[in-house]
Amino acid sequence: MKIKSFKLKLIISYILITVFSFGILALFLDNSLESISLRDIKTSLVNQAYLIQSQITAASLKKDNLSSFEELVKFLGGKIDCRITIINRQGEVLADSNRSLIEISAMENHLSRPEVTIALAGNTGINTRYSSTLKIDMLYVALPLKDKDQIVGILRLALPLTNIDKMLWEVRKVILMGLFIALVLALIIGSIMASKITIPINKMIGISRNFAKGDFSRKIFVSSSDEIGELSRTLNNMAEDLESKIKEIKTHNQHLVAIFQSMIEGVIVLDKSGRVISFNSTVSKIFNIQQKDAQGKLFLEVIRNNDIFELINKVLSRGEFITKDLDLVWPVNRSFSINATPVFENDSVSGCLVVIHDITEIKKLENMRRDFVANASHELKTPLTSIKGFVETLLDAGLDDKKNSLSFLKIIQDHTDRLNNLINDLLSLSHLESKEIRLNKVNLNLREQVEGVILGFKSQLKKREIEIKNELADSIAVTADKNRLEQVFTNLIDNAIKFNKEKGFIRISSEETSDKVKITIEDSGIGIPEKDIHRIFERFYRVDKARSRELGGTGLGLSIVKHIIESHGGLVGVESTEGLGSKFWFVLPK
Repeated sequence: MKIKSFKLKLIISYILITVFSFGILALFLDNSLESISLRDIKTSLVNQAYLIQSQITAASLKKDNLSSFEELVKFLGGKIDCRITIINRQGEVLADSNRSLIEISAMENHLSRPEVTIALAGNTGINTRYSSTLKIDMLYVALPLKDKDQIVGILRLALPLTNIDKMLWEVRKVILMGLFIALVLALIIGSIMASKITIPINKMIGISRNFAKGDFSRKIFVSSSDEIGELSRTLNNMAEDLESKIKEIKTHNQHLVAIFQSMIEGVIVLDKSGRVISFNSTVSKIFNIQQKDAQGKLFLEVIRNNDIFELINKVLSRGEFITKDLDLVWPVNRSFSINATPVFENDSVSGCLVVIHDITEIKKLENMRRDFVANASHELKTPLTSIKGFVETLLDAGLDDKKNSLSFLKIIQDHTDRLNNLINDLLSLSHLESKEIRLNKVNLNLREQVEGVILGFKSQLKKREIEIKNELADSIAVTADKNRLEQVFTNLIDNAIKFNKEKGFIRISSEETSDKVKITIEDSGIGIPEKDIHRIFERFYRVDKARSRELGGTGLGLSIVKHIIESHGGLVGVESTEGLGSKFWFVLPK
């Protein structure tokens, strides 16, 4: 079983060291004591054998005086507490301190005993072995009994080793008791020392977990100056660095997210499998999708457009930048410039970055510019062509025909006025669109201003028998640029007269709120077809082009009206039914 607790490992290591140390010590002491004790006993037993040897004469051995031998060995054996045996040269036992004469006769021959064999060779025989007779370990010492350098017998002393075993067992008990006490002390000291180490470590672990969660409010306090104290100071320094780095990264990420989300271009980030990682708010607005619903899904699951998907696949497979303009019909009907860039990681494509530029308005402006150039060219070309034609006619001797010459000059004058009006309107419109116009706002009474404009059209109204009604309240007033507002009324009333019916009417009315004024100019004219209403304020746009030119219109009047009203912070619009007349209105803040 794997131990996970450092404290338990430390305690177990103390115990193992103690057990190992005591084991080696016990083994050494046991062997040493056994060896020393056995050596001392051997020395003592040999000395005792020499003393007994001196009391046994060779003459008595020759006479086989068994009774005297028996008394001697029993007496001495009782004194020295060991077994004494006398053996003749043939290996026969003559006397034994532990056996009677009758038992001795039945004893086996001892000539083959190791210690006897050594003694017969003239040396001191010493041997330790298990006695099958006494069922214990015995130490045997044998000395030769000589008669003038001739060995005539053997004296053998035998001592049981039970005393050594008892002594060693007592020593072992002491060692075991010491081991038990040492283990208890090791457990207690190990627990104390382990606690001193693990308590600050556990404290560091707990606070480090807070560091991992991003909470750097707490610090590790360890007063020791050892490695643990140094570790705590290192962790605190690391936490301060991490906190600083995380704050820096968060700030950087916030800046990136702010830039990412505030981009007017749509940005989509995909992984190498074509799954959506993220996109900005512009993409959400363009395709009407939400981040939570799209994240992790395949591109086609989020935006069902094969044209963009094919671009992404090419980038992911080739690892090349691709740009392309696309006119989408679904999921939105707009024009886009798509830039797809591969994202590399370790020199391999790991994703794709798609930047979507909405160029719908740019294309619209380009179309308007082309239309403007074409319309302006056409408007300029028509009077210039007429002027050139009549001038050439006059130059070709037409001056002699005074009647036709005056007519031609009158036509040239009309076309010149038309060109002049067109140029003036173009300059005025250009000035308004440049946003450089400065409005000279004053407090105006709208009824009085409208009355002044109506006076300028008195002859035209009378000629076509058109009735005009100024129903504006006497007190109606706004703060606006007088000249610009007069131009608005002039253009709208002029159109109401030109496109009205004979004996028709024009009615100018108003509606007021607390902060706004709405002016409506209604006529009984030819009206505007429904298909043309949304384009009526475009430059050079005419409903009836032939009649507009015939009446001397430039096609810029309503566009100028729109720009003037919008520059005042207002709105302009029209309501019309073909054949029943029109209502042009504008709203101004008071």
